[in-house]
Parts: sequence; structure tokens; C-alpha cells
Amino acid sequence: MKRAVLRTWAALKRLLRPREHSTNPVRTIAVDELPDELQPNRLYLLGTPPWSAAIVCPCGCQELIHLSLLPDDSPAWRLRLDGNALPSLAPSVWRTKGCQAHFFLRHGEIFWFRPYEE
Repeated sequence: MKRAVLRTWAALKRLLRPREHSTNPVRTIAVDELPDELQPNRLYLLGTPPWSAAIVCPCGCQELIHLSLLPDDSPAWRLRLDGNALPSLAPSVWRTKGCQAHFFLRHGEIFWFRPYEE
């Protein structure tokens, strides 16, 4: 049983590989409406309390990703801020169109999902 758990953990670690470390973690900005020009590495939170979030796709395609934070919506994401006010989102963000970026946002850092490679 223990060996199976360790193999599963090793496979999961291979799936989640951090992007090259950046000196600019993703930070949150509370706004009433989205600005005309959006900055990279910013998670824009709309409303008080926030009901929606938006981020420029971190892959570099410059597309805007909108995420609902309303628990009754489908799909919906949960936002958590750590002690340094760095955001985490659950579940992962997966664009099904365009660049098809698939990533996790944890403690302000983007972790790219990559298919398992033998």
C-alpha cells in the first residue's frame, strides 16, 4: 500500500511542474470594473466580496480569462489568500479554446499541468 502511494505521489509531482521561477508572483487587485489595460501577473477581483476574477493568460497569448467565484455557478473557483496575500485558486484553470493553457495557481505561483511522460 505504501509503495502504491509513493508511486502515485511521484507521478503527481511529474504532472505539476513549476514554470521558471519569476520575481513577479501573481498578486491580487480589487477593482469595481476591469481596467482598459490589464497587467500580467495580476488576478483582478471584481466586487466586494469578490464574485469574479480575471487574469491575462500566463502562457503569453494575452487572452483574458474570466473565472466565477460564485459557489452556485458551474464552473466556479474558490479563492484563498495566504498570509502574504498571495492568491490560490481551486480547481485548476483550463482554457478549452485558443492556447488550451492548463495551470494551477498556488500561493501566487503558476504551476503548469503537463501530461504524464514515461
